Amino acid sequence: MAVEEPCEVCLTPTEQKCSGCQIVHYCSRDHQKRHWKLHKLHCVPAKIKELPGIGRYLEATRTVKAGDVIMKEAPLITGPAQITPPVCLGCYVLLEEGKTTRCDKCGWPFCSEKCTHNSVHEPECFYTQQRGEKVSISTYGIPHPNYQCVTVLRCLYQRDHNMKLWNKLQALETHTEDRKGTDKWENDRKMVAQFIWNFFKLERLFNEEEIMKCCGIIQINGHEVPLLEPEYVAVFDKISMVEHNCRANCNKSFTSNGEIILSAGVAIPRGSHISVCYTDPLWGTEARRHHLSDSKFFECSCERCSDVTEFGTMFSAVKCKKKNCKGYLLPDTFILPILHKTISPDPATKGLDNKFWKCKECKDEVSDEIIQQLLQDIGRELSIMEKGNPDACERFIEHCASYLHPSHYYMIDAGLALAQLVGQDTGLAVVSDDRLLLKTQLCRKITELLNILAPAESRVRGSLLFELHAAVAETGRRKGLVEGPNVMLGYILESQKILVESSALLAHEPPELPEGRLGRQAKVNLVQMDELIRNLSAALPSPI
Repeated sequence: MAVEEPCEVCLTPTEQKCSGCQIVHYCSRDHQKRHWKLHKLHCVPAKIKELPGIGRYLEATRTVKAGDVIMKEAPLITGPAQITPPVCLGCYVLLEEGKTTRCDKCGWPFCSEKCTHNSVHEPECFYTQQRGEKVSISTYGIPHPNYQCVTVLRCLYQRDHNMKLWNKLQALETHTEDRKGTDKWENDRKMVAQFIWNFFKLERLFNEEEIMKCCGIIQINGHEVPLLEPEYVAVFDKISMVEHNCRANCNKSFTSNGEIILSAGVAIPRGSHISVCYTDPLWGTEARRHHLSDSKFFECSCERCSDVTEFGTMFSAVKCKKKNCKGYLLPDTFILPILHKTISPDPATKGLDNKFWKCKECKDEVSDEIIQQLLQDIGRELSIMEKGNPDACERFIEHCASYLHPSHYYMIDAGLALAQLVGQDTGLAVVSDDRLLLKTQLCRKITELLNILAPAESRVRGSLLFELHAAVAETGRRKGLVEGPNVMLGYILESQKILVESSALLAHEPPELPEGRLGRQAKVNLVQMDELIRNLSAALPSPI
């Protein structure tokens, strides 16, 4: 039985809820409309819930359609990365020697006079003034130690100047007990806490527990905002409660002013947990689990990690080398305790306590040590491969086909690069028919793989579909020259359909990113394709 709550406008008890968030109550549609200006900023189709073992999480309060924005949120705190060359502390643009202006009060360098007055700079400016000596930055272009504590200092500042914000930060997860004793913990004690005490002379103001907790808040909840190079860090409130899943149902993007956008990558039924992927979904299971364990302090056992075949894609499978066998090797499970706290995107990093990889076809077994050495060698080969060279990508794929499943993450890594490189410099019009076909096949294959492994990954999928639409259109142009406008029209209509999907996937990407620029180009191309389709249709002979 539904519970009656007071209408937000007239306080009349009612069972009717807001059609958006399904949380607040209204006695009529008219009262909902009247209250909308006040409520729209908080009308999120998700509510915060809590469960043992999971903690706080977001649950969909209604069915959310793919592409819907679930929430947009401004950051609680922003700041430079811990290891960074000097950047403007107002806008985070990289600073160049001889092209800076300094804050009159504290001496920190900025890109412009305007940025020296940005309110985000108040904390370090305040504590530098208390220090009694201005900051002097003389080296640029390389990591500078003075910046390693700025973001932590901005968090600490809120304790005495903005209690509401301080309480929000303190409510975020820190994994303090898990972090103690790790290399990162010791490094933060030495490089951040000691620096705050000694350089800013704040040993009496902030104790180790407060400083280290703020370090944890940033490490566990911080998002790298890719709008600039180098990226800066932002900590958000509600977004921090979205749980992880290697096959997430949502994706995140950023606006040009640094707000985060959480949007549904797939349809999300009411009552479902809302999730994003905290790591790279195009890494293999071992690498994803190591990264999550080392940086977020939990061991993932999601559905994807629990399935060694990764939904039948064989994304981590190695080719069986037993004579005449066409099978592939995989361990019994990847869900075993991770024994090493070594962060690395290299899937060859040892962490499994599982000693054998087994072939389902011939039942042969190979030790984990041999497999890891093979993956390490292939990973090294990939890392030194000439960048931007489609021939090098193709050679790598041909060579590794003898050792890896065609959909292995290393093969997909090289295939993704190859798909984007074909025609990049010269244009597709001069690409050979074989290369054009290869580009088309790779785009289709990787897109289908992403649909299975990471259906909410909109950025890579949208970019691939843009490449695919161009390849299909060029194929149609060539076919049309031989087979006529009717054949060309069929390909152009298919290309248009692909481009519509690409445009939708990239809709929330900002113009500062390549994907955002592709999304805008997609809109331009769609207008041009409409005109081309009209012209081709008009050129076709009338039916008898």
